[in-house]
Amino acid sequence: MAGIGFELRKILREDRLLSLSKVYGYSAILSSGPWVVSILAIVLVGFINLANMGDVSDAFRFQVVITYAIALASSLIITGILQLPFTRYVADLIFKKREDEILPAYFGALLMAWGLGLPLVTPFYIWVFEEQSILFIIGVVATFLVLCGVWISSILAASLKYYNGVVWAYFVSYSAIVVGSYYFGNSIEMLIFVFFLGNTLLFVILMTLIIKSYNSSIFLKVDFFLAKNFYWTLAIAGLTYNLGAWVDKFIFWYHPATGHTVIGKLNASIVYDMPIFLAYLSILPGMAIFFYRLEADFAEKYDLYYDAVRSGGTLGMIRGYRNDMVDVIRHAIHEILMIQGIVDVVLFLSAPKVFEILGIPQLYLGLLYILTIGALLQIAFMSVLAILYYLDRKKVAMWLCISFFVTNALLTLLSINLGPAYFGYGYTVSLLLVFMVSMVVMRNEMERLDYETFMLQ
Repeated sequence: MAGIGFELRKILREDRLLSLSKVYGYSAILSSGPWVVSILAIVLVGFINLANMGDVSDAFRFQVVITYAIALASSLIITGILQLPFTRYVADLIFKKREDEILPAYFGALLMAWGLGLPLVTPFYIWVFEEQSILFIIGVVATFLVLCGVWISSILAASLKYYNGVVWAYFVSYSAIVVGSYYFGNSIEMLIFVFFLGNTLLFVILMTLIIKSYNSSIFLKVDFFLAKNFYWTLAIAGLTYNLGAWVDKFIFWYHPATGHTVIGKLNASIVYDMPIFLAYLSILPGMAIFFYRLEADFAEKYDLYYDAVRSGGTLGMIRGYRNDMVDVIRHAIHEILMIQGIVDVVLFLSAPKVFEILGIPQLYLGLLYILTIGALLQIAFMSVLAILYYLDRKKVAMWLCISFFVTNALLTLLSINLGPAYFGYGYTVSLLLVFMVSMVVMRNEMERLDYETFMLQ
């Protein structure tokens, strides 16, 4: 994705008053667009539904159904496994100057996502919503499938030179969802179909931008999924990281002490859902910084280092570029922690008023505070993982992701059993542990980079 980094640096060179705001605005949408915009749209649609119909339960049911669809489509079943191997495969094609194979691989990834997802989720949703209408089940299955397409498309679209079009695609599509829910959202079935149609519009726009960017003489390729080509360590890393990011939510949803049934067999947690939602919204500035520093600064130094290695640069030059990478990593993590820390302080000071406006008991303020710290640590952990992926340290990244999943699950269960005063500590402590370990791992990898680059090839 160094291409988008180049485009972002070009905006900064314009040296205008709003250049920095534009850069971080684009970075925020490109890095967080799918899930942040989706969540905001879900909340807005819920409020519109409540204003139009005065039915709290219908608005809440819609939000829960779509949240599960996002969790299943974007993380747990399909794209959690495909995302990283597909991204690596595309990067390999670009490096080998075989860009004419990217578009067929993209269509192959879509076919696999839908081919694997449809037979899995259809019986699952029939079982979960056995008391709902066929129209409702069709709408939920269709929404799941189009979300799979959106997430896979976002992998490629975020790296295109048409980044402006990507940003507008999200804005137009989710604005259409909000407006459509106001005029046509007179039932939960209609709300789901409005959400489906809005995401279909987004999917078509993203696909159009991708097709416009890559030429190909063939339509479909699925060879990146063959055993000899598929990066299983990346697949496991992607799956377990996303499981780790969701496992605390599922535990709170289905634990007898914290969860309750909302619709069909889907549960939610009044205690946990709103604080974690606010905590995730607060990390948008940190995500923007992470995206820009990684795709602009680090990618540039990374390219210089390996270009010097391949072209026979001097040892002093190679070590200099390695030191530049280390400096960028230090600066990026320091900036993320500092800026996000300031945002968190502002959130802590304003949280009592926000809770009062939203009608949330002040009792949950402590949970918000600890979850916000956990979200900050999650950004920092993501930054380290991204750097390890750049350095092709797939196995160590995989074990870090597995550790995140296991520790978050075990510590979340422990925190619930310890009582309400410890809610949220499982998520945050697990991230603190894996982040500290990942920092030690990254330091060792950077110290050994020259040796491993030359001696272990």
